[in-house]
Amino acid sequence: MITGSEGRTAMVTLTPAGSTLARGDDTYHIMTTPASIGELQSVQVWHDSSGKGAMESLFIDNITVWDMQTSQRFLFPCSTWLSTHKGDGRTIRTLKVAPEGEKWLSQYTLPTFSYLLYDDHLLLSVMCNSGVRHFSRAQRLVCCLTQITLWMVGSAMWYGVTAGTDDVLFLDLGVFTLRLSELLGTAATSFMVFLPVYAILVPMFRKQLPLVDQIHSGVLKTPTSLSTWRFTYTTVAWILATLTSVCSSFFVIVYSLQFGAGRSQAWLKEFFLTFLFSTFLLEPVKIFLAAYTKAVIIAPIVCSVTSCVRNVWGMKTGEKQQSPIGIIRKKNKNYGAPEPRVLPPVPKKTDHDPNWTERMTAGRNILVTLMILLIFTGNAFYIGVLDFDRHAYHVRTSLENSLLSGSDEVTTADDAWEWLSSELMSSLHPERGYSGKKLRWLDKQFPTGTNAFRIGPVRLERTTIYPDDPTDIDLELRGHGLYPELMNKQIDAVQDRLSERNCSYNGTARIFVDIVRNGSSACITTVDLPRDAGQAAAMIGLLQQNNWILMVSDTLILRANFYHPDVKLFSTMVITLQYLPGGAAYLQPNIQTFRLFQYETTDDFVQMCFHILFLFFFVYNVLREIGNIRMSGRLYFGSFWNILILCNIGLSTAVIVTFGLRYIRAAAALGDVQRVKGLGIEEFIDISSASQWDTTFKSVLSFSIFISTFCILRVLNFSRSVATVFALPRMNLVVGMLCNWLSYCQTSDDIEADTAMADYFWNSFRSLLGMRHESQDPDDEAPLPEYFMNETFQRTDAVLQEVDRVTDLMYKFECKERGSTSTDPYA
Repeated sequence: MITGSEGRTAMVTLTPAGSTLARGDDTYHIMTTPASIGELQSVQVWHDSSGKGAMESLFIDNITVWDMQTSQRFLFPCSTWLSTHKGDGRTIRTLKVAPEGEKWLSQYTLPTFSYLLYDDHLLLSVMCNSGVRHFSRAQRLVCCLTQITLWMVGSAMWYGVTAGTDDVLFLDLGVFTLRLSELLGTAATSFMVFLPVYAILVPMFRKQLPLVDQIHSGVLKTPTSLSTWRFTYTTVAWILATLTSVCSSFFVIVYSLQFGAGRSQAWLKEFFLTFLFSTFLLEPVKIFLAAYTKAVIIAPIVCSVTSCVRNVWGMKTGEKQQSPIGIIRKKNKNYGAPEPRVLPPVPKKTDHDPNWTERMTAGRNILVTLMILLIFTGNAFYIGVLDFDRHAYHVRTSLENSLLSGSDEVTTADDAWEWLSSELMSSLHPERGYSGKKLRWLDKQFPTGTNAFRIGPVRLERTTIYPDDPTDIDLELRGHGLYPELMNKQIDAVQDRLSERNCSYNGTARIFVDIVRNGSSACITTVDLPRDAGQAAAMIGLLQQNNWILMVSDTLILRANFYHPDVKLFSTMVITLQYLPGGAAYLQPNIQTFRLFQYETTDDFVQMCFHILFLFFFVYNVLREIGNIRMSGRLYFGSFWNILILCNIGLSTAVIVTFGLRYIRAAAALGDVQRVKGLGIEEFIDISSASQWDTTFKSVLSFSIFISTFCILRVLNFSRSVATVFALPRMNLVVGMLCNWLSYCQTSDDIEADTAMADYFWNSFRSLLGMRHESQDPDDEAPLPEYFMNETFQRTDAVLQEVDRVTDLMYKFECKERGSTSTDPYA
């Protein structure tokens, strides 16, 4: 309702059919009065809050009224919400007309932050904008593509550029560092993106004709005279965006070939983090600061300068402006004024989707679910990345090369005893250094060729399990066993060993017993070897002579623990020795390197934030699925995707439990180490339990990440059409080539091998299409090694088979579900 100096209009319903106003849209309406109401003073507008959810609120930027008789324009700024739960909670507003001379300053007003993000932030407007006619979603998408490609080429140009010795470190959070050179590179890249996208493409896409399609076609006819022709900004913008994206992609490929495999992966990681940081943090701040500067700083200056110029030149402030209707009336001679009190025409049902609100709500729920699954999976993956120590592989390899050299040549029991006493003990207890000088006592605790400190003595653990198989009993109890020959005295020792009275402490060994194990008696005896190479070798020789290890009933396990002070890692070495009939021996060494994780350093507390985020999304998923179960009942369990989500929740629970147990075991092991005083550790400290739980946690976390990634497909609403569009059976090609490329990046450092890799990819593609391989000249050399080709074929074949099985399984389940009523809320 509009109020003037000489009256007011009647109450008019702007959307009589309840059609939804699109976010960021411009709507046009015609109002008639029997007589002039004079100079316009105010506009009263209200909202009945009849929508559902987000449709209950209405945000109005401004209202512009044109007087068709005088062609005068009146501006009523608003920039607020009409809502019961947003803003000040008011659903009726009385807007005052803007003063003369300040009407054109509406572009300098400061709207709400959410309005700025919805309209100016490209990525967010693509997902949340409801189809603004003057800047369509397709145009925003091509701007986003141009922005991403420009970010990639700009990041590649500035990658590796440093400020020399004057490079300043601003922030160091362990997983993220910010230096002066990186800040300058980000600023330069932002300028490269801003100039073509925000200063050229976006304004050109916005230069389009105003909306007139909501007014009756018989009243508003589009002029066809040559004088109304406008420059094709949109076409030029599309051409520029396409050329920019193609050229940027070409230069990104050139830079990646120049960097090589290693630097390309490092650059891609840095680009991803920088792009996310700029898109979701810097760009919103930049948009808000630009709008604030425009409204608070520029507006008063422009207003004062404009007033002075108008006063000097004697210009009238109330200059007449032509409205869109005035222009059409002037161009169209057949135009007739509408009858008094005629409301805007009701839009046809074909022009309005009655289920638009429900479809938008469903789409928003799918988008929210997708974002939650992506964040949950990405967070779990990043936890695994943070938990991975890049030094663990090199430390473990160093120990294997130094301590286990020659173990692969052991085939008999005598060879095993000889290797333990002569080679292993001399490596674990070095007597002299590289210069030939005798080492001090503390230096002897570092094995030869390593930087690892041995924690405590080496322990020999003998497990005796009396066999239930009569054949094995005969082999061991007869005097003519295959190997070694057992005498009656040794047979009595075996029987006494298994008796409960001898499973106790004697002078040289600590002995404990587990009476019941798989229905048979078992006795575990441990002996801590001396920390001198000669004495340890003599002890091993004595145990061999006394037949401490028997052929069938005994298993020998050697345990040793190490600490790596340079990288703060622990290692456990377990060597298992067991006799085999015929004099052979089974020797299996195993070394595991891990960290006794505790929240101590800055990096640990950064990782704690991701752990808390994992718990938050875990609780959210549990509560959401509980609500779905209560809503659907037993029918909930009839969907394959619901079962998969429950499996994901179960695995997430296992991840939390194993992490807690790993943390407790690590704290206990660290407590045992810290209780030791002096230069060395006299007693054996068992950290094998902490090592086992660390391995278990990493395995469960990896499987949980795989299931979480698989659950993302839930939001794609699998059906026959979706399976056809996404072509899941043909995704084998993409996965196979990805595995080939990963194998190549891990095994090849020679850039000349790119030619052979490209030929191999082309032949793989022809094979999947059923075509024969292209013949190659016999003089062509294949720079790829043979082991790479074999490994690539094995990985590709395994992955393709798994993808085929999973694709067929999903398709069968979904086709079966389509025959019955679906209960999946996302189906």
